Amino acid sequence: MERIEAIKDFLLLCEKERHNSMQKLVDKYNIKEIDENALWEIRNTRRPLVLVRGKPVTVEQMVQLVAGEEPLFGEGPEHPSEREWALDPRTRGGILGNIFYRRCNFWIHPWVFSDGTIGGDLHSNIKYPELTEFLPDYMHLGEKYPFLDMVVSYTTYDERTCCRCGIINDVWKKDGGENCKCKDCAPYLDRIRRCLGIRGDKLIPDFEEMYFGDWDEAHVRSDVGDSVVLTIWIHDGKTEVLFGNKAAVKFNEYNNLYCAPEYAYMFSYTLYYHEDNCVFDKKFIEDCFEYVGKPRSLCDEYIKREFIYLNEKAIVVTKEWVINQYNKFIAGR
Repeated sequence: MERIEAIKDFLLLCEKERHNSMQKLVDKYNIKEIDENALWEIRNTRRPLVLVRGKPVTVEQMVQLVAGEEPLFGEGPEHPSEREWALDPRTRGGILGNIFYRRCNFWIHPWVFSDGTIGGDLHSNIKYPELTEFLPDYMHLGEKYPFLDMVVSYTTYDERTCCRCGIINDVWKKDGGENCKCKDCAPYLDRIRRCLGIRGDKLIPDFEEMYFGDWDEAHVRSDVGDSVVLTIWIHDGKTEVLFGNKAAVKFNEYNNLYCAPEYAYMFSYTLYYHEDNCVFDKKFIEDCFEYVGKPRSLCDEYIKREFIYLNEKAIVVTKEWVINQYNKFIAGR
């Protein structure tokens, strides 16, 4: 009995601490109409799919945003250990999603691009996240970058929207291979099956093979807005937090404005599994160093230290490039 009572006391204490932390957050950011059901759904989703949609900015504004938020351009430890140099502590955390190639981490989750495009199909790096764990990362953006007009929307999908569809079962001979029930997949079933079957066989796949070969991870269903339960709305120099139906409506508004099939693939991190695609080139990185008052030559130094891994021949992904590839390989076939 004593053990049971001790466990109950511990759980009550944890809940009290969670409530106190939440109240501090609510007071600090003047959040209204907290929806406990929405928060419960988020913290019971292993790695929630997070969708970013936004109005494009200028290239100069993008340099300002990246230089201000990417830890690479900040100050690292004065006397780092060998292990810290290898792992590049400057790049841990942050909200831009590891936008540069790193020797120790090729898992890139971008939502900013060198042509000014804003958008990303990401997933939470925190398992079963609490509001207090992710909200502070975004709440300063509106005031710091008044040119931003965007949403960051949390869904109840665990990372992906189509990873369990029958297409995958059919290709890998699991569970009988039923046809996919997703209406978005239906027009492309044959092409998806063919490209899934050859995924990984080619060192440099063409755009069609990447597009359909990554379908199970990259595709975001057209009805994904129905799963949005929280939206961080950044606009007019301020940041608001919306819950429930308001969150879904605001996401759908921005999704209709700033996402379309012909370039949506650039928002998927799977496009950057391939070393021949990158988010920023060396010049952009040098521009960011220059913006924060550091020498452009730091880019070369960081490359030598393996803070950054650059494939000089990689294609810098832009909206124009993705649309051209889509029209050639997807819509044109």
